[in-house]
Amino acid sequence: MTIPAAAQRESTEEVAKPARRVTAVATLVALVAAVVMAIGLAAWFRGEANQLTGSAAASNEALVDAGATAQVAGQVREAVQRVFSYDYARLDDNERAASEVITGQYVQSFHQQFARVRELAPPQQAVVVATVPALAVKVLDGDRAIVLVFIDQQAHQGGQAKPLLAAGRVSVTAKRVNGSWKIADVEPF
Repeated sequence: MTIPAAAQRESTEEVAKPARRVTAVATLVALVAAVVMAIGLAAWFRGEANQLTGSAAASNEALVDAGATAQVAGQVREAVQRVFSYDYARLDDNERAASEVITGQYVQSFHQQFARVRELAPPQQAVVVATVPALAVKVLDGDRAIVLVFIDQQAHQGGQAKPLLAAGRVSVTAKRVNGSWKIADVEPF
């Protein structure tokens, strides 16, 4: 028995209509799922980006601005060497040079310490040379920086052939004043 061609066409069209509907619905569901997933991923990426840019590390210029960090390091190195070096025969010059690289609360502290140097250095004919073999800018935030500094000192005394050697570590708080980094505080650590 054969089915007439017209009846066969109607039967095929009836089968094709539900198949097209299923395909259209599946496409619509897939499209909605893709949009929902894209919105979800966008929200997640935004949250991740906010965590990175809003963290303390991201706001610490010492970790993200190599040029500014190098400038702080160079100027603090020079300042520390000036402050911790002196020559008994040139104490006025040494104090004046150190005064150019200090600021804030450290000014008074430095002058108190240097008064003791003025008292003890001449009788001993002491010449102290400070060098900074290493330092690290821990925090750089605008016009304020915290720098960890290792200091080596060689102290030569009149009549002594060998210098006395000393090493120390300090945390230096530096402030930018008129474009130059100056020592605002020094704490041993």
